[in-house]
Amino acid sequence: MKNVLITREKSQFEDVKSLFEKEGFNPIPFPTIKFEKIPLNNFNEKNYDYLIFTSKNAVKFFLKDAEIDKSKPVIAVGSKTADYLRKLGFNNIEIPDVFSAEGLKEYIDKNIDRFKSKKFGLVRALEGSNVLLNQSGKDYYVELIPVYKTSFNIPDNVEEVENLFSQKKIFAVIFSSPSTFNGFLNVFGYEKSREFLKNVLVCAIGTTTEKSLKDKGFKVDILPDVFTFEEIVKLLKEKKP
Repeated sequence: MKNVLITREKSQFEDVKSLFEKEGFNPIPFPTIKFEKIPLNNFNEKNYDYLIFTSKNAVKFFLKDAEIDKSKPVIAVGSKTADYLRKLGFNNIEIPDVFSAEGLKEYIDKNIDRFKSKKFGLVRALEGSNVLLNQSGKDYYVELIPVYKTSFNIPDNVEEVENLFSQKKIFAVIFSSPSTFNGFLNVFGYEKSREFLKNVLVCAIGTTTEKSLKDKGFKVDILPDVFTFEEIVKLLKEKKP
């Protein structure tokens, strides 16, 4: 079986593990980041016309501190986020075509007649793109609602993974965010990371992640049109001998 290294946060590995196993890959967890909750203080849903949830994770952290009307208009970045919201009973959900900050801005701009002068609460990690926040004060207003922060993590299996790289037994490495890539650099350092990733398939989920790698001089072999792990698996299958 081909070994595929998945660098997303530890609790999220189980969500995608079976996707790879069903297609004959051996997914290896290598969480280069971890999440820490940020308390949600003085939140009032009446202050916002729309809430934007950038991930399933953002929804989970948000609802630990807040209760909101399930008919509240929300925008979900990604089909997985939307599915999770539906399971929780939300029934007024919109989904941009492109699952990214840029896609979200494009979606709002395209529907500006409806969104003009509206106030959005952007529920996400403390770290992230400022594309939408930079629009505030123009045709609409976006306020950041950080519900967790991302920090680097040293995985338990660093030595084992380093040996697999050295033996050329890693088929692909998946980076699902700039943070996971920067966390990888934090674990191995720049030069060793370049050496390890030189001869494997490097997968980036999202154009922001792709840019983060390329800006530091790393290659990206696979960038799916739809920014999901399902699409990554399909593309890896095409590469698999």
